Amino acid sequence: MRRGQSTVEWMLLVSMLVAGLLVAAYAFLPNFQRGVRELGTDVSSLFAQGESDGSGDMR
Repeated sequence: MRRGQSTVEWMLLVSMLVAGLLVAAYAFLPNFQRGVRELGTDVSSLFAQGESDGSGDMR
């Protein structure tokens, strides 16, 4: 086998993996963004309440 042929085969493999990752990221991106927004809302509400661990103790 020639050295250049091996390199091309590796680059095709890497490009297919990258394409697969991009497709997966595109498919799951809306769910991820929604989860991050919900987490931010939860954290903001906890800080607004001024309680620590829901114990009723003010900070």
